Amino acid sequence: ENAPSEDKKLEANDTITFSYFGIECKIAQTLLASVTTLSAFQALFVPLATEAIVKGHEIAIFNGNGSTQPTGILKDARVPEGNVITITDEEIKSWGGWHKAVKAKMKKAYRNGTFFMNQATFDGYIDGMEDKNGQPVGRTNYGINGEETYRFMGKAVETVEDACLPSYDDAIEGDAIAVFMNPKDYGINSNMQMTTVKWTDHDTNEVKNKCIMIVDGKLIDANGVLIIKKGVASV
Repeated sequence: ENAPSEDKKLEANDTITFSYFGIECKIAQTLLASVTTLSAFQALFVPLATEAIVKGHEIAIFNGNGSTQPTGILKDARVPEGNVITITDEEIKSWGGWHKAVKAKMKKAYRNGTFFMNQATFDGYIDGMEDKNGQPVGRTNYGINGEETYRFMGKAVETVEDACLPSYDDAIEGDAIAVFMNPKDYGINSNMQMTTVKWTDHDTNEVKNKCIMIVDGKLIDANGVLIIKKGVASV
């Protein structure tokens, strides 16, 4: 459109370029150890290496530098400046603080999103929070399988490891402590295959195992991402 609305839109002439990065997990054993090691230990390598690669990819989704790793959400310069929110010690504890500082910044077109935060942040500040009428704001539900599901302000909450987002208590001023976004707005370019290779290095007399995956990722639409950072207590 020649005269677009005030809401920023992802136009058809915008382009996104993906590269490729290799993430791998290796283990090396001496020939002696490979002979005496139980086969059960060898069988553990694939699931443990897979778990390590998935964890590394999750960290990159939030904090990847974009040059040797996928571009992380927190490092993407395309996130609008107005979408970076600072929340104070007083605001994080109250429904009104979150409602004014965060929910009021959610654009209508991007409200179908999910909160991502550290488990300790949810447990310490969201779970058990009540509004002025005494109604719980953060909810924890338990399905028939016993697994916990979290919701806050009508939105789903996914908790992440410390390496993705620090807890509010451990964060320093200016650190991102939560992200609100639609996960579908982050694109992953990969063949979605993890390849495992085993070989013998006769120069070092070691048996080596390697699990590798080729992957890249970056935000497809950065306009709906809200980054919540730790501020300072008001005086």
